[in-house]
Amino acid sequence: MYSSELQLRGLMTETRMLSFAAWRDGHYPGLGELLATLGPLVAGYEWRMIIDWSNPSVEVSADAWLSSAEVLRRFDARVQLIDGEAIGRGVSSSVSDVRLRAFDSSSWDVWTTRPDAAWRVSQLYPDAAELEEW
Repeated sequence: MYSSELQLRGLMTETRMLSFAAWRDGHYPGLGELLATLGPLVAGYEWRMIIDWSNPSVEVSADAWLSSAEVLRRFDARVQLIDGEAIGRGVSSSVSDVRLRAFDSSSWDVWTTRPDAAWRVSQLYPDAAELEEW
């Protein structure tokens, strides 16, 4: 692969910050759906939740780390994360490398140091634009 192609795919950057519209043809892809689309990339992850507002309300301790399966269970299609963030890391890691942030239920922001996760998001959500700051 040429350097310019690697840059386009985000494989040469250390951290990518992407943002895309949350509502897609009248459908809101919630946190559970977003995790499901990332699939095996985050299957063995654990997540710390920072919930400012969800509908209906979801109770999660700020100190708890939840498995991807538990987040999928709690944030099914009926639960909309309106404002909040999921901070993810591999189970055996102490460093978070994926962050998913809902902003006012109007956009999803993705922060990641994983080139494969950034590439997957940009493929699934072609309107994803780079953020300058988190």
